[in-house]
Amino acid sequence: MAKISCSYFLILMLVLSVFSVVEKAKGDRRCTLLIDLSPCYPDDCRLNCYAERNGVGECIASKVGSTPNCVCTYNC
Repeated sequence: MAKISCSYFLILMLVLSVFSVVEKAKGDRRCTLLIDLSPCYPDDCRLNCYAERNGVGECIASKVGSTPNCVCTYNC
């Protein structure tokens, strides 16, 4: 009887965790925006992204040795 109860408990926990992950995935959409700041200064990028989209801005280079661009990540 204890083995059956433990199995039911584990199945219940698995089902509940799947539902919680599905609900979280629906509400957490992230968008990215390329902000034209040339050259990209990290402080300016962060402030601009936060002011415009309430997001997080980072200077990211698309290729090694290329000029970094300000990429803003925010909630859609």
